This record gives sequence, structure tokens and C-alpha cells, in this order.
Amino acid sequence: MKRPLAGNMLLALVALLLSCSVVCNGKDTILGVSESELHLYERKGPNWTCLDDSAVIPYEAINDDYCDCADGSDEPGTSACPNGRFNCKNVGHVSAYISSSRVNDGVCDPECCDGSDEYDGKVECPNICKEVGMEYRKSLRELTALRAQGAKKKHEYIEYGKKLKMERINNLEDLKVELDAAKIKSSSNINAIAYNIITAALKKIKQLENSSDSSKNKECFRKIKNYKERIKRLKDRIDAQQEDIETLLKVLKDMKDGHNPNYHDMAVKTAITAYDEFLEEYNRESNEDVDYVMDDYKGEEEEDMNVDNTYEVPQIQDPEPSLWDQYVELWRIFANGVLEFFGMEQYSISQASSYRSSARVEPGASRDIQAATNARNSAEEEKKNLESKIEDINNKLSKDYGSQEEFAKLDGECFERNTGEYTYSVCMFGAATQKSNNDHTSTHLGNFEKWIGAESKDDPAYYTKQIYENGIRCWNGPERSVKLQLECGVENKIISVSEPEKCEYYIKMITPAVCPDNVHIENNGGHEEL
Repeated sequence: MKRPLAGNMLLALVALLLSCSVVCNGKDTILGVSESELHLYERKGPNWTCLDDSAVIPYEAINDDYCDCADGSDEPGTSACPNGRFNCKNVGHVSAYISSSRVNDGVCDPECCDGSDEYDGKVECPNICKEVGMEYRKSLRELTALRAQGAKKKHEYIEYGKKLKMERINNLEDLKVELDAAKIKSSSNINAIAYNIITAALKKIKQLENSSDSSKNKECFRKIKNYKERIKRLKDRIDAQQEDIETLLKVLKDMKDGHNPNYHDMAVKTAITAYDEFLEEYNRESNEDVDYVMDDYKGEEEEDMNVDNTYEVPQIQDPEPSLWDQYVELWRIFANGVLEFFGMEQYSISQASSYRSSARVEPGASRDIQAATNARNSAEEEKKNLESKIEDINNKLSKDYGSQEEFAKLDGECFERNTGEYTYSVCMFGAATQKSNNDHTSTHLGNFEKWIGAESKDDPAYYTKQIYENGIRCWNGPERSVKLQLECGVENKIISVSEPEKCEYYIKMITPAVCPDNVHIENNGGHEEL
């Protein structure tokens, strides 16, 4: 752009008047340029290149009140460039930048406490940086002390969170051991009851075979062979289950042998004690009676039974491979198989109690059935209880409580803010609600969804904002949601609630959990680091 010829003399006068902006007190300085950027304006010849490389101008054209550079970098001390910026040094306080359009506009800008933005004399702006700086540093010290207290509490939160996580991990392992032990114990109890029922059934068969009045027992003899085969299959399944129990018992034995008694883990000690008690009882159980009676039938010829083979034997499916599924299958087998011998047609174990008064059920067998039912129910209840605890711990371990577990302390804690018409509540990692102070109706604003402070977890700002979504839908509007902004403070407290968009709430809360780990001040009158 060509300069107006009529302005050449004016340019020379301005350059002379502003000569102090180039050389002052024997030190190069440029009006409107900060100390940190002064090197960018260092004279290296007759010309100077714009900071965006858009043009090369004479060095004397800097701050000549004419905009030569596209980025406005040639006029840091005048208002010639609309996109320029002016630096107020503010000695005794903190330096600041203002838009160059505010230079010499007749207004004393508060950002420039030294009055340097109004140097043309149209208005007198006193230098009040000393007073402003003192007040600023006082506020800064108070803020620093506040953040230091918050950082101390945050450290306590971190210690609490890490300890809690480790306790949950250890508790999870203990519960898994207890669950395995409970499955073994309950399955073995059922196993012993099944052996008792089988033994009673085989003895019953032997008595019937030895009966002199075969005509009265003909109907029973017709079933004896089929029952014997069914009992034999049941015994084989129980034996297979017994092998699984032995394998799991070996696992518990290895745990007991390798257990360090100096490590005071009550859950493991309880499991080992239960294992010892069970083992003492378990070793007294035997299937010798079953083996003995079954041996009596080895080698018998089919014709000796003198019965027809028209009775159809129900097919028994192979049990599932897991110990617990074998346990359930065992119930089905002897409930619908062995116990049928006592005159009961197909039924479930839950119906067994309704047959207790039947004349065809042996008293001992009836007691065994009831004992088996009780054992099954007790084992199922214990199993569900342990599985529920395991699921709860897994859910908590999957939550993101911050890079150092600093938010674990707040999980489930609820905080409120009364705004007059409504009381807003946020339960951390839970739900946000709005309650009317007039009719006390409550509106669901959303459930915790995720952290949204930054895109990456490596960014410290990531754990400074949460979003709660899927709240009750507004009439003719979106589903309600909450953005929770977290700032450093010595207490956990909601300090403001707003609704910048319809049904989109913005809640600001202070908490020690987001305070900086390190608080540092460089008291040089112009720099601070928090």
C-alpha cells in the first residue's frame, strides 16, 4: 500500500516524537511490546519483517500509526491496526494485554493500572499499580492458602481411594474362594444324602426280591431291574461328581498349605477353618454300603427276575461340566429317578414335601428329601449372596475415580443447593435431581454418564467436569441433563446453578479432589503459578 505523499512530513514528525519508544535510558524498547517479546523487534538492519511474514517495512515504520502488517504486529503501541494488541507493563503488578483499538481512546482501562494506554495526554490516567498490586498479592496469598488446604485434603482422598481399591481387590479374591468352598460343601452334603437314598433303595429291592410272596410283589419286580439300572447310572454320576469334589478339595488344601499365618486375612482363615471342619465330616462319609449292595447284583441273569421288560426307562441327560451344574443335575436325577421308586411319579424337588405323608415313602427317605431340599435352598441362597457381593465389588472397581482414585471418597455422597424456587441435588456418580420448594415434587435431571473435562485422560482438565444424562424429557424439549463443573476448594459444596440452555443445567461445585497437587508462587511482582 502506498503512503499518501501529503503525510510524509507528518510521518517524520511522529517518528521524532516517538523516538523514545525505540531508544530509552540506553536500552532498546518498543511501546506496547512486552519484555518477553522484545527480541522479536530487535533491529538487525534498516528493515524489519512483520511477524507473520506478510511484509518487509523500514524499521522506522514500527509504531508510525499506519498499519503495514496483516497481523498488526508493526503497530503494537498505536490504534492503527484493528487486530493489534497493546501490552501494559504495570510495574508493581501484573502485565496485561488490551486490544490496540483501546489505546488513546480517552478511557483509563483497568487492565492498564500504569496508565500507559493513554499516553497522548487527552486524559490523565494515574499509575495505581502499587496499590492494585498489593491488593492482588493479598488475594493471591489467600487463594494460595486455600488451595494448599485443598491439596492437603486431596492427598487424604487419594490415600483413602487407593486403600479402598486394594481392600476391594483383596475382598473380591476372598469372596471367590468362599464361593468355591460353598459350592464344594453344599455339593458334598447333597452327595452324602444321595448315597443314603441309594443305599435305602437298594436294600428295599433286596428285601422285595427275597420276599416269599412273589405274587404280591410282581408289580414291584417289574420295575426292579429298571430301577437297579437307573440307580447304577446315578451312582456312576455321583462317583464322577466325587472326583470333581476331590479336585476342588485339593485346590483348597493347596491354599491351606501355602497360606501365610502371619497374613491376617480373616476371609481366607474362615475358608480354611470351614474346609477343615468339612474335611473331618467328609472323611467319615463312605459309599461302602452302596458298593456292597451293588456287588450283590453283579452277575444276575435277567431271567431270574421273572419279570417283563416293558417298563420304559426315562433317558437321563449327561450333566453340565461345571461343579454347580452337576449339583443341580444330581437333584434332577434322584428327584425324578431314584425317588420314583418310593411310589412318586415325575415331580420336582420343590414338590417333595407334599409327599411326606405318603404311606409308600420310607420315613428315612422322607427326612433325606427334606434335608436335601433344605440344603439346596440354603446353598442357593449363600451362592446368590456371594455372587451379589462379587458383582457389587466388580461394578465399583470398574468406576473411574480419577487418575489417583481421588474421587472414590465422594462416590454416593450427595450435595444440595437451594436457589429459592428449587433445590438442586447431585449424588456423585449417581443421579442429579431438581426438587420444587413449593409442592416438593422431584424431577430427575439425569444419571452420571462420564467425565468430559478434556478429550484425553492425560490432560489434568479431564477430571474437572462430569455430565449427567437421560433425565426426564422437558415438555416440547430435550431430555434433561447436567454438566457438573468442579473447582478447587477446601470443602465439597455446590456454589452455583444455572440453565444456559433449555433443560440443560450447569452446576458449579468446589471440592478438594480437583485441587492442584503442587502450589507454587513466584513473588516477583509480575508472575504467579498455581
